[in-house]
Amino acid sequence: MSGRNIMTDQMSGKNPTGNEQIEPATDDSTEYDFYFGPAHSGSGNFGVKLKLDGERVISARADPGYLHRGFEKLMEYRTPIQNAVISDRLCVLEPLNWNLVHAEAVDELTGIEVPERARYIRVLMAELSRLQSHIIWYGVMSLGLGFDTGFRLAFGYRDYILDIFELITGGRCYPAGYICDGGVRRDLPEGYAERIKNVLDKIKGFMENIKSFDNLFFANRTKGIGVLKLEDAIRLGATGPVLRASGMKTDVRKDDPYEIYSELDFDVPTEKQGDANARCTVRDREMEESIKIIKQVLDRIPEGKTRKPSRIKRPSRTKIPEGEVYVRNEIARGEACIYMRSVGESAPYRVKVRGPDFLHMIPVLEHLLKGCELADVPAIYWSLNICPADMDR
Repeated sequence: MSGRNIMTDQMSGKNPTGNEQIEPATDDSTEYDFYFGPAHSGSGNFGVKLKLDGERVISARADPGYLHRGFEKLMEYRTPIQNAVISDRLCVLEPLNWNLVHAEAVDELTGIEVPERARYIRVLMAELSRLQSHIIWYGVMSLGLGFDTGFRLAFGYRDYILDIFELITGGRCYPAGYICDGGVRRDLPEGYAERIKNVLDKIKGFMENIKSFDNLFFANRTKGIGVLKLEDAIRLGATGPVLRASGMKTDVRKDDPYEIYSELDFDVPTEKQGDANARCTVRDREMEESIKIIKQVLDRIPEGKTRKPSRIKRPSRTKIPEGEVYVRNEIARGEACIYMRSVGESAPYRVKVRGPDFLHMIPVLEHLLKGCELADVPAIYWSLNICPADMDR
């Protein structure tokens, strides 16, 4: 059949490959499906299946995709020191916080008493990790809103903290299980305190900059957008900054203190509006609190004649005593938990990781996107600060 005949048949409604007629579309509805997916700079490498009526979202279905990591099953075939390195990958945006959750689960199972100095170092590194994680969030939130300058600023300042990670752990993005069972992998190097204080001064300058030149920009794109009422936040399982931005003053570091947090003076920032702007404000204030905590740790850490070992070592193939534990910590994105069970072997029998992002991605995001404008999807999405690896374990 010639090309001309195909064209003629298509225009007339005839199927060019047969005799069946093609029914012309008669639906006048403006509803259509739209995939807000991995190629979009505001989607984080996830996807969301949207049903739209014009520019308004009628419904949303989150599509996390697959990273094919299998962290939980990998941990069931490895020793705790090997799993310390795997725990880095549970969320690459804040690896040291996940190091700490895993280490505490092993410590509780084995009954190891972590040295006081190591507990200070753990908190120091966890708060530096929280700080750089919030800086990453600001960068990607800016990018999602089309504000490239904010993205470049954030990742430039984050590098100062990565320099500290490299100095202390030997790695930048991945600390190679620096926080491990029994304490930390190695002690702090000479001159660390001064280096960290200099970096904190730089970060405070960064925070002043972002407040001074783009506050109006952020406000216009985030105020009144993606409002999450407190009752809905509780019902849907929100934790961390997402829950605190809706008005609940809760933080595992205060509610169920671990390491040395009970000895430190810091506040738990909250907001009542529950919108994207409130979630941004909470994280901004949390950065100030992390700086306050880090300075207290640097002033109080045991040194000199009172200096103690930074780790109680145990042979890598030592059998883990039988038992089960459930440990929870407050990480940058919310409440992070690990369930671990041992049957007396050198590797745990069962490991179950419960991160904050799965619930933030599935029920919370789907709830917030319903009824919003298409242009506001990136702002709502990144106000939740979702991490890909945390969801596919």
